[in-house]
Amino acid sequence: MSDTGPDRSRLSHDLAQQLSGEVRFDPISRALYATDASVYRIQPAGVVLPRSREDLIRTVRLCAQHRCPLTMRGGGTSQAGQAIGPGVIVDTSKYFNRLLELNAAERWARVEPGIVLDELNAELKPHGLRFAPDISTASRATIGGMMANNSSGARSVLYGKTIDHVLEQEVALSDGSVVRFRPLSPEELDAVCHGVGLEAECYREVRRLAHLHADEIERRYPKVLRRVGGYNLDEFTQPDRPFNLARLMVGSEGTLGVVLEAKLNLVPLPAAKAVLAIQFGDLLEALAATPVILRHRPSAVEVMDKFILDHTRQSPALDDLRRTFVDGDPGALLCVECYAERQDDLPPRLQAIEQELRARGFGYRYHHALDLAGQARIWSVREAALGLSMAMKEDAKSLSFVEDTAVAPERLRDYIERFLQIVQRHGTSAGVYAHASVGCLHVRPVVNLKTERGVRQFEAIANDVAALALEFGGALSGEHGDGLVRSPFMEKMFGPVLYEAFRTVKRTFDPHGLFNPGKIVDAPPLTANLRYGPGYVTPAPATFFDYSEYGGMAGAVEMCSGLGACRKKLDGTMCPSYMATREEADSTRGRANVLRLAMAGQLGEAGLGDAGVFDVLDLCLECRACKAECPVGVDMARFKSEFLADYWSRHGVSWHAWALGNAHGLARWGSRFAPLSNWLMNSGIGRLAAENVLGIDRRRTLPTFAGRTLDRLAPRADDRSDVIVFNDTFTNYYEPEVGLAALDVLRAAGVRAGLVTHRCCGRPQISKGLLTAARALAEANTAALYPHAARGQKIVFCEPSCLSAMREDTPSLLRGEIREKATVVAAACTLFEEYISTKDVPLGPWSGEILLHGHCHQKAMGLLSPAKSLLSKVPGSTLVDLDAGCCGMAGSFGYAREHFDVSRAIGERKLLPAVRQKKANAVVVAAGTSCRHQVHDFTGERAVHPAVFLNSLLVERLR
Repeated sequence: MSDTGPDRSRLSHDLAQQLSGEVRFDPISRALYATDASVYRIQPAGVVLPRSREDLIRTVRLCAQHRCPLTMRGGGTSQAGQAIGPGVIVDTSKYFNRLLELNAAERWARVEPGIVLDELNAELKPHGLRFAPDISTASRATIGGMMANNSSGARSVLYGKTIDHVLEQEVALSDGSVVRFRPLSPEELDAVCHGVGLEAECYREVRRLAHLHADEIERRYPKVLRRVGGYNLDEFTQPDRPFNLARLMVGSEGTLGVVLEAKLNLVPLPAAKAVLAIQFGDLLEALAATPVILRHRPSAVEVMDKFILDHTRQSPALDDLRRTFVDGDPGALLCVECYAERQDDLPPRLQAIEQELRARGFGYRYHHALDLAGQARIWSVREAALGLSMAMKEDAKSLSFVEDTAVAPERLRDYIERFLQIVQRHGTSAGVYAHASVGCLHVRPVVNLKTERGVRQFEAIANDVAALALEFGGALSGEHGDGLVRSPFMEKMFGPVLYEAFRTVKRTFDPHGLFNPGKIVDAPPLTANLRYGPGYVTPAPATFFDYSEYGGMAGAVEMCSGLGACRKKLDGTMCPSYMATREEADSTRGRANVLRLAMAGQLGEAGLGDAGVFDVLDLCLECRACKAECPVGVDMARFKSEFLADYWSRHGVSWHAWALGNAHGLARWGSRFAPLSNWLMNSGIGRLAAENVLGIDRRRTLPTFAGRTLDRLAPRADDRSDVIVFNDTFTNYYEPEVGLAALDVLRAAGVRAGLVTHRCCGRPQISKGLLTAARALAEANTAALYPHAARGQKIVFCEPSCLSAMREDTPSLLRGEIREKATVVAAACTLFEEYISTKDVPLGPWSGEILLHGHCHQKAMGLLSPAKSLLSKVPGSTLVDLDAGCCGMAGSFGYAREHFDVSRAIGERKLLPAVRQKKANAVVVAAGTSCRHQVHDFTGERAVHPAVFLNSLLVERLR
């Protein structure tokens, strides 16, 4: 199908006419779905987001009619290239994602394929049940994708693979017919095989092939738990077992049919569990210890090598977690989990494991995690290993292409030793992690695919590892599937007889090659369709911020590997707009993909200045959660600022951006004319004018200007002051009571504090891409504050977004000697809660709940913990961390007319309902002024700044 020919146009028209879902054949959508988490890229013809099973069936029939390939996609986390293809990409994750039926008594559920694993398990949890396979991408991977790949995860030693938990499937075949694959008795199988039509032909051929090649299947299929390569013909060689073609569909990577729904087996939640984290001198020692541990019947044994552990230090959040259970600098770490019926049974089991390992000389430090919070910290680091393995800032990356082999656990140590020798022989290194319990380790060699040498390395290592896996009787794919990266080795791994049987299976189910072509059989060459290839030139646009550690901004954008952690929706903050819209374009991954292509000139325009890219970035709230929560620290807020600066240079600065970017000037004039300015801005005429001129939605209430600013009310700092309170725009002109409260609390703690003269922090200019002005402010503030920082005075911020501007953005905007001074200033900057949490503040009691909502930048800087520590000291109170993600306001974002609905939807996820349901004696505490305004706009409740709340509890004030 040509890129611009009439076939694609007619198909798009027919799909749009017959589907209730969304049909997208525009360049941006096609670019967004051209990649997954693999090293490959294939531009699709278009994208379909079905709303119903009827949409899926019609899509199959129309693609068959137009002879257009069809590739199913869930979370797009496929590491072997399964979720990309040249035809229509069908994304089930946005709409086709329901739990259809639950039978808790019989422990099964019916689901649509787009449901995300964590979201399914959240619905099952109240019933004490879960879907057993527990992959590290559970926060965004769909059940459909798990069935396609036959996924398993950390606890497969206990629960097996997805195939062991799929009972039935309803499937659309390539002719558009709909069948239900379920266990059939011999009599039922005979009856269906005597039928007519495609369904009958599929049953006949699978039965014939399994019987004909039973001996070859017994000889060639690896005898390991974690084998998912090829087609599952081994499931049909035992005549005494029920014949269920769902067991062939599982692991077939969408090449045989489209799953419309599935009936899943469920397992009970464990009654009690504990984790033992064991440190080793090196990786091979850890692997040698694994068979010993397996004798103690653990539910999981996971390994991380030094390469992975070292990369945790690049993420502030992960580094904090690591410190809770890792001491020093181990060469490897094993995470051993045990289940039991009673919590009291677990400590003796962990002690028994430790005693036996110590007796055999294995390991040197043991951390017992018996509480759920401690276990969660360990598993959070382990689940981030997938992203951490790719956290390299140069063109050479730790790549996913031979990462999925599996051997018997007792042979794992010797196998990995040989594996690493292959990697070293080819002149590179690798990171290692994953499932020691079942002999399935993910080894990721470091390769630069932008060079001819790198591509040769890629190919040579892949060939040598395939031979090694075959020698050890192992599987080339243990859970990530074949896709584009392992399908070229199918004949080598299974032999010509079974490979031809696989081709027969494919031709029988899909005679016209409709479904996900090039996967499992008849694959393109290993090095075809690489996302980067020899001759790819990484763009080097001029930038305001410093990206030298990545080799430039393009290198920083390319850090996104497509793993999709930004698509999680149940916890954390990243990515708030995606949580509300479920649009790939609104995920950090989607934005990074579009930016990367735009910079490389692959969207049909030069440079970054394209309206389509502008639209993709528009709903980025610049919350900076991606900087903290993305395993590789992709900082989309900063990328958006750079893009806007470039865009304005091409198209001119919009009035809206100029006005809101210069919020300091507007606030100064508004304060001078208060209260007249307040009456005018909140009148009907004022709101209409603000909407038409500034783009501020008239449904918003604007903040009230203070007639007397903090600058006029607060004392000045001098050389004897311990602390400089940063007089930010919001506190000075709108809420001086916050600054005064902070000064009172500091004074009560015995801290001498006051104000000094400085400029706006630059946050409004940065957020609007006015980076020339932001750089000038950075220089002015550095000059004003450096003398105070140099003499050891701390600079305390009440507003988290202003702190992040000074601490993180200012040094990156500057160059040369002034940057060195800015670094000193940044080191002196601290949040009010961070600073005061270390002081002794005389507080009276509060007999109620304190509902804490963390500002996004506060969380991104790792500063929510000090706030929790501080507020937990209030006598008589109960602290509740709302963990509500982003409030949805994000500075001026939520005020914009075009953002109003998304802003409200983000707030309604968790924060706003929690505030409405609060107890009468509860107080909502939020450091961010935008957060407090969002709460008031939609609930009518008044949230207070921590300083204001603490000030009200000072003992001297309560007397």
